[in-house]
Amino acid sequence: MKAKMNFLKALLARGLFAIHGIITIWRVTEVNSEIYYLLVIPVCLVPVEMITTLKFADDGEWKWFCPSVLLYLASVVPGLWLLQFDLYDKRIAYRESMGWTDCSGDFMYNETSLSFDVVGFNLVVPVTLSDEDWAVTLEQVLIILLILGRWLLPKGSLTRDQLSQLLLVYIAMGADILEFFGESLGEETVICNRALITVILLIWSWSLGQFTLVRTSVSAAADQPAAKRRRKSVVSGVFGGCCGSEIWTLCIAIVMQDGPFLIVRLYLIIVSGTVNQLMLFFTVKNVVIISLQLYRIAILRFPGLCPGVQTDPDVEEGVPEAEPEGRDNEGLEVDDEGQVEEKENKDEQKEHVIGTEF
Repeated sequence: MKAKMNFLKALLARGLFAIHGIITIWRVTEVNSEIYYLLVIPVCLVPVEMITTLKFADDGEWKWFCPSVLLYLASVVPGLWLLQFDLYDKRIAYRESMGWTDCSGDFMYNETSLSFDVVGFNLVVPVTLSDEDWAVTLEQVLIILLILGRWLLPKGSLTRDQLSQLLLVYIAMGADILEFFGESLGEETVICNRALITVILLIWSWSLGQFTLVRTSVSAAADQPAAKRRRKSVVSGVFGGCCGSEIWTLCIAIVMQDGPFLIVRLYLIIVSGTVNQLMLFFTVKNVVIISLQLYRIAILRFPGLCPGVQTDPDVEEGVPEAEPEGRDNEGLEVDDEGQVEEKENKDEQKEHVIGTEF
């Protein structure tokens, strides 16, 4: 029964990914004269990935990496790049036709409805959107499906508690990415600057890579065996096991999202002169978030700096280390005949408080 449910969940999630990828490819072919068949390759690889994952992965999903999300991003993100560059070309052409020196965001784009030709029948969906609305809508649906797809995909080795926390992290992360994408690309100093558009799209694509990583800072339960509580993430194991999973989660957030977002916003404010209330607010928000993340990393990695603060559970504080040969975990000594003798502790006495003297 569990295998059937995993199969249905995996099929439904990947089906949604494929449908959105196909719609994005259709939209790209509508606004460009060339046909970008290369975008179809990741969609065609989705069935192969699903069969491989269900056959070889434990519980229907890989532990630290989600290849289905990677294929989904590979089918949609390049198409969104092409749509943004198409909008840029139309703005430049309109500016030159009007004889302007500066770009204006007040531009009327063409409107297109969603239609398909299926076995000689023309299916038209009653949705008419402008070129800009199509690009924004497809990007918003991308974030929604990344969150919904993670919910539908088999949990793998994640517990329900860990999955729920991971989904909450995805929602907050997706909201920040949506805000960065819309707010940055909508600035007057950006809409007709191809270099800035390219940089923003690069950072946006880089931040989406977080969704391919199954990250969670939920620690193992206290009543689990010590061997499970001592287990660390793959990343921490590669780098010598210096840090727990929560520290690596915070580092990934700084490197892949909050840090690059802050750099772009500071550039727009200082160099491009883009100063408005929203830009200042989100810049200050990034500074505060990065400061809190660095503070959290410091108290987890160096607990001596803040006495009394609980350390990262994955660093294994409180988990007893292996005792040398000849001793067990209770401080008992083993003689040559295999019998246990209690260690001398005659000096230890318990003090009982009988009353309080004033």
